[in-house]
Amino acid sequence: MSEKTPLSSSSPQFAYLEYFLQLCLHASSARLLTVHALSNPHNTVQFERRCRDILTLDTWVDPAHFPPGNAEEEVVRRGFVFSANAPGIRVGIGAIRSAQQDETKTVHKAILCKVGIGRAYMNDPDNAAREPPPEGYDSYYLPVDREDADGNSNYYYHEYFISNAAQVLPMYLVQYEYDPVKERRIREKPQCDNCESALADFYCAADSANLCKKCDTQLHSANKLVSRHIRTPIGKGMDVFGHCRHHPDKLFEFFCSQCHVPVCVHCKMVGHHSSGEAAKHKLVSVAEAYQTVMSDAQVPDNILASRKQAIDNQLASLSARAKSLDKHATAIQQQIEDIYKRAMAELKAITKRKIDVLASDECELRRQAGEIARLEQFLTYQQSGDATHFLFSWARHQQLRQELHDFKFFRDSIDVQLDIKCSGGINVLVDSDRGATSGSSVPGSPAKRYLAPSVKSRAGGGADDASTIARSTRGSVTGSPNKLGPATRGGMAAATNGSPRRAPVDFFSEALGALDEISTTGAAGTAEYASEFSFGEGEGYISD
Repeated sequence: MSEKTPLSSSSPQFAYLEYFLQLCLHASSARLLTVHALSNPHNTVQFERRCRDILTLDTWVDPAHFPPGNAEEEVVRRGFVFSANAPGIRVGIGAIRSAQQDETKTVHKAILCKVGIGRAYMNDPDNAAREPPPEGYDSYYLPVDREDADGNSNYYYHEYFISNAAQVLPMYLVQYEYDPVKERRIREKPQCDNCESALADFYCAADSANLCKKCDTQLHSANKLVSRHIRTPIGKGMDVFGHCRHHPDKLFEFFCSQCHVPVCVHCKMVGHHSSGEAAKHKLVSVAEAYQTVMSDAQVPDNILASRKQAIDNQLASLSARAKSLDKHATAIQQQIEDIYKRAMAELKAITKRKIDVLASDECELRRQAGEIARLEQFLTYQQSGDATHFLFSWARHQQLRQELHDFKFFRDSIDVQLDIKCSGGINVLVDSDRGATSGSSVPGSPAKRYLAPSVKSRAGGGADDASTIARSTRGSVTGSPNKLGPATRGGMAAATNGSPRRAPVDFFSEALGALDEISTTGAAGTAEYASEFSFGEGEGYISD
């Protein structure tokens, strides 16, 4: 059971949470109204066990965006619960978009959660909820538009999808005030209180007025008395430090460097810095404290600078690797296209040989048909001529007819078979597909196999087909382009028994030196491409 404990507004943790809220809203006017610390020992143990040694980040989650079945009271009581209807939760790291995009209300609720991001795998928002992250990953990174309302591309906002409830730990329930209109207004220069048209450049504490340069000169040059008024440039005077939260009618005048809080006169005299240990703290003017911290802020943080440099270097390395990978993939694609072109060339060559056989037989048959037609046409021609000559030539005509009655060399079967077969495929692999060695596992590098379709036999195969497949070489194109029938006599193919011999054509053996695998090694691993094309008798028919 979770415990809900209110947090004092004067506690350092309250101040830290408020500043973190302002950072996420990019608004210095945002204020925490109430904070309740949430504590659930069971959830804490689960979170620490699941998220040990992985990246964890803090995020504000709007209760209005909780997954179904996770009402605010239930989340406070027992944490998040995911189900088939609510397979996870989308969390935004950085800006609080729900509050920034809603200007209709100024009071908001949120729960600050620790989230185990770990190593995130990029995925489409629509697909992230369908299956858990790949092995070796802890969450999904969701590409989203990261520009703010003003088109600022440096807007810090990243979105993740968490599918394991043990990776989300509610820490604080807060209610806060944020008005984007007010934030924009306080960032703008005030108007001159005198002319009410120009923007003010100075603030006169004696007159409690904001003045532009023209009005300041005009009003403070009237006499020596008013010329003594101290004016400060807008944004540089006491007014910029604001009013005390505990005493709204009092401006901050002092700063406690031990408590790191501004103090007004009332706080110093009768408030939280008037008694106890705090009364002994040394107070300095807010102007002096401001100059000190401004000076400190100009000193670069060498550790952060070093980290940023390391990040920039790694980003450059990632960019270079991406370009190398693209170039590497282009080279592999060219090899695949070369394989395809060679296979298609062999297919065309085999097909042409078979077509040539059919065309040759067709020519012979058309010659025979023409021979018969010529003889009959000449008979008709003779009949229309001299009767005596026709009578004397009839016997010779019958002799020629008798010669054409002999079908000894006529082939009544077609020995060109539809036996072209394509089998095997092109496999695109990385080293991890064949079993990564210890320490070399690359989570999120799933094997991608692209297999060419395999055309199987429609006629069935026997031992000859089995032997053909058994001896087929990776990347081979085989067929029976030389199955042209037996020897011919007198220009006619002899009708003899016996199976024609198959002559496989291995285009890899000819062009690539009997290459079984094509392996191109890159900086991150090896991509292997093995192609099998074989053409066997009675298999993979390509019909008319």
